[in-house]
Order: sequence, then structure tokens, then C-alpha cells
Amino acid sequence: MKPTSLKELVRYTWDSSNFYRTFWERQGFNAKRDFKKTSDLDKIPILTKEDLLATSTRERTTLLAQDRYYFATISSGTAARPLISFQSQFSAPSYYRFIEGNIKRPYSSVFILRPASYAAAMIGATVPEKYFRPGSIISLGETSDLTSSATLAREVEADMLVARPSEAIRFAAVLEKQGYSPSRIMLLYGTGEPLTSAATSLLKRSYPDALILYNYAMTEGPASLGMRSSLCATLDALSPSAYHLNMHDFIIEEVGGSSIVTALHIIPTPLIRYDTRDHIAIKRDLSCSCGFPVGAVGAIGPRVGEQSYKIGGYTFRAEEIRHALQKLPELVTDDFVLHVEQTAIGMRLVNSLRFVIRPVGVPTPVLAGIIAKVLEREIHVTRSWSLGDAIRNGMVQPLEIDYDTALAGARILPPAEIMAPFQDD
Repeated sequence: MKPTSLKELVRYTWDSSNFYRTFWERQGFNAKRDFKKTSDLDKIPILTKEDLLATSTRERTTLLAQDRYYFATISSGTAARPLISFQSQFSAPSYYRFIEGNIKRPYSSVFILRPASYAAAMIGATVPEKYFRPGSIISLGETSDLTSSATLAREVEADMLVARPSEAIRFAAVLEKQGYSPSRIMLLYGTGEPLTSAATSLLKRSYPDALILYNYAMTEGPASLGMRSSLCATLDALSPSAYHLNMHDFIIEEVGGSSIVTALHIIPTPLIRYDTRDHIAIKRDLSCSCGFPVGAVGAIGPRVGEQSYKIGGYTFRAEEIRHALQKLPELVTDDFVLHVEQTAIGMRLVNSLRFVIRPVGVPTPVLAGIIAKVLEREIHVTRSWSLGDAIRNGMVQPLEIDYDTALAGARILPPAEIMAPFQDD
């Protein structure tokens, strides 16, 4: 799947997409009248996820018979309700091909440890682009049953693993128990959650012989927005969330600190000036230790608004936290700041949470315990686990609660090292 020119993309979208044409006209933009050259890009209205969610998947999608098949993929729904997108192919970025050339020995058995709702689309739409070498075995594990998944990985002699970083770390211990050494993994492809130094360190220790590739992507896109690897010591020093940006498949703008992307591909739902809501800080012409040619690097921060955050397999939502605090109206208001950090304890990746809450009156020593119990019971960090469950299973440290009588509003702050490139914003 080769990129197209911006001019061709805009023309195709105007002629073929009723959704886009209606959206643009409503914003006062006419592609034939207002778009003449590449520098006219900033005249095009910015598209948001809410705009996509406002209509059905089929109504905003243009399907072409020559694409043969489409694969439905679903977002995690961290910031809003889940978004369904159709993909026919995921373009393989040049950094992926660069990394494959650095693998110690060829892999032949790909093991994908992702939920089926994500993995099916990934397999179907990456095979045409030859993400996986022809002749490879491709197996799908079950994230809710790591023991069975490890048994399957052993039997197929997996030497490439695709997984969320936090799940890959947990999986390594299960592989050992099932008699399959994680050192058999030659390439580890991590995707689906932000990275921290703790996660990066544990991945390297858990898979000592693997070349580890970290992927920054979105459900809506036809390719990864950025990639980095365990060879990128330069990016490690910059930020755990810094990536080589994929300027081949995308135009990436920094508008008000937010990443606005245009995907240079004819895809079922074109992405033209799409607001990812991710904070981004772009550096250009940064020479990286991995040897990848000089290009743009982006440090990726939290979503604009900081109303939810997903890390280590768990999601924290401001709305749910406020709802829990509202159950204690005599003790606290629903104003808070949640500071999230991630640490390595032995070979475990653990989240640490510090809540700063606005009290009603003078807080007492007993108050922290009462608040903690309510938060542990009322907040769900996965579909099936409460915050209390995660603490009891050792994946989240016992809550730390502080007070600030001047607090107003609700914020969720990612780890300090991820926020560092944005402190001057």
C-alpha cells in the first residue's frame, strides 16, 4: 500500500465520501474551491473522534470492491465510547523494515497475545503488507488465560511475540513455568499502551535476546504513527514515550500542542487533519543511536484534557473517580488530581497512585482510610477488576491520599517522565 499525494487524497475524499463532503461543507470548506496546493492544508477543517462517532461506521466509510476484504478493528474507548474502523491493509513503516534487518536470526513463528477484537484485524490487515515473513506460523493467544497461551507458544516454538508491554512482562514468567524460555523470542513487538522506563527495563530483562520494537499507533490509522526499538538509546534519554515519527505515511502537525494527522492513503475512512488528542512535542533532525536515518522524532504525552489514562493494562477515568468521591459528600468534594507512576518491583510492573483530594472541613487521620475503601470498591480499572482487586493482586500499590483545600476540577497526570517534555506547555 503506497502513500498518495495530499492533492490526490483531498480530491478522492471530496468526490467519494458523502460523510467528508457534508462535514467540510458544514464548516464552510469546499475542496474544489479552497484547496489548490499542499500549503492549503491548514484551510481544511480539523476532524475529531466525536465527528466520527456522530455517524455510523458504514455511513462514514467508503468501501471499494478491489480492496477484497475489510477487517473491523475497535478502539479501547478510553476517552469516549469505542470507535469501530475498517481497514484493508496496515502499511509497514520504513522503521519496521529497518528493524527486521537487525534481528540476530530470522523468526518463523509469530505469537500474537492480544484480545481477539484487536488481533483479528491486525492479522488480516498486516499479512498483505508482509509484516510477517512468508512461511511464518501465526498463532493467536488468549490474554485472559496466560497458561494456555504459554503452552501454545511452546508448542509452536514462538520466536516473535506481539503483545502489550505489561502483558509481555507477565507472560515471560508464565512461559518459564511452562518450560519455554523467553530467550527464544527474537523479536518482541510492543503496542497498545504508553511506555515507561520501568516497563522498558523489565522487557529487556524478561526477553534478553529479543530486539524489542515499540509501536505508537491508533485504531483509525492505516499505519503506525511512530516506532522505536531497544536500539534507540538516544530516544530513551529523551523520553520513554519518544518515537521516530512516520512522516512517510502521514503528515503530522503540531497544533496547540496536539497531534493533528493526515494519513496519505486511500482508506475506507480517510483521515485528513484528524485530531488524535495526543500531546506531542516534535524534534527534527535528531540523530539516533539505532542508526535509523535522521528524521522527525515525537515525544507523545497524555490526551488533551487529561480525563482518562491507560497504562499497565489498567484504565483510570476522571468521571468514574468523581462519581466515587460523590458518595462521601460530608467528607470530600469531587475535586481531585490523580498522579500515576509506574515502577518495577522485582520482575513485576506495578502502578503507584497518589490522589490529592479537596476535603470538606479539616481532614482527620481516619479520613484517608475511608476514602481509600470507597475508591477501591467503586473504581474499575478493567472490565472485571475493581481498583481493590488490582491492589490485592499486587499490580497496584496501596493508595496514597493527600489533601489540598484549594483544588478545583479533576485531572489525571501520567508518570512524571512522560510529562517532562511538556512541562513548558
